[in-house]
Amino acid sequence: MPRSREEILERYRACAEQLGRVPGRGTLERIAGIKQSEVDYYWPTLAALAREAGLSPNSRATAVPEVHLLKAYSQICLHLKKVPSSTELRIAIRERGSFSLTAYTRPYGSVSALQKRFKEWIENERPEFSEILKYNGWSQTRRESSAGSSSIEPHTESRPFLPTVLQGLDRLSRGEKSSLHSDENVNTAFERRCADAFRCLGFEVESLGQGRGRKADCLALARQESFGVIIDSKVRQNGYVLGTEDRKFLEYAVTHSRQLQSNGIPKVYFVVIGSGFRESDLTKLTKILAESPIRSVDFITAIALMRIVEESIRHRHSFRLIELDQALFGNKIIAK
Repeated sequence: MPRSREEILERYRACAEQLGRVPGRGTLERIAGIKQSEVDYYWPTLAALAREAGLSPNSRATAVPEVHLLKAYSQICLHLKKVPSSTELRIAIRERGSFSLTAYTRPYGSVSALQKRFKEWIENERPEFSEILKYNGWSQTRRESSAGSSSIEPHTESRPFLPTVLQGLDRLSRGEKSSLHSDENVNTAFERRCADAFRCLGFEVESLGQGRGRKADCLALARQESFGVIIDSKVRQNGYVLGTEDRKFLEYAVTHSRQLQSNGIPKVYFVVIGSGFRESDLTKLTKILAESPIRSVDFITAIALMRIVEESIRHRHSFRLIELDQALFGNKIIAK
């Protein structure tokens, strides 16, 4: 008897995560032990198996959940007793059978950016790997190279209507620590400043614990206008890339939407704030949330959020929150 349908799907997904792409017949049998005859028992083609597993047939890169990726990277560091260069990482991947180099670098854009995110992950979420912070091999970050520069924020004078607490929000979104927020972890600072931005717009904001667990970062409520916004903030140096782990969005989109609707707020938007976004990710997330009560999905860059807040204050005599209700309707990226 062949393996069960569920076991084959589970092994197929695990194989795809390890490779950083969907596997072919030979690779699937070699790594996962799944024979073509077992696939044929349940699916007409290998592509049909890929689709049922939630993957795109013939895609070159399958996003790996970040926690799995960073755990695997930590094991490579511990094995080498250093933080690997690109060449060392490639060799370690080949020797240890880890995820592909593309799987490691694609979400961040480069090995240097991967290291920056990895360092933040250890400092904020996984202190058990703090030994790695003492290793050699860390890339020089943009933050370190600008340590001797002026502490004056570059946008302060050009944005006279923007509250001081929001100056440099765009830099925070890229993981660049601002002198205005030097006492806070950059991820926490960005999440809190995004919440502050919605307070400046006139929303009632309920913080939910900076994205820990199956919760968004915060909820922004406009009770009089009968709409609410579920907010999730993402710090990424090279722009946000939707990962498979972000299917959790569906879980808390449903939970928070129903919570708001039961409290008399019928219209609910889902907003992700970051340094940059891709249209393909907006399409994917819109499909993921299609069965939820969400009215629209919006990606808003930090620079666009700064502009929205500044304009609302500049025109405070005429600004109304209902304008944002109208602006958020329809799935879109608000980039500037």
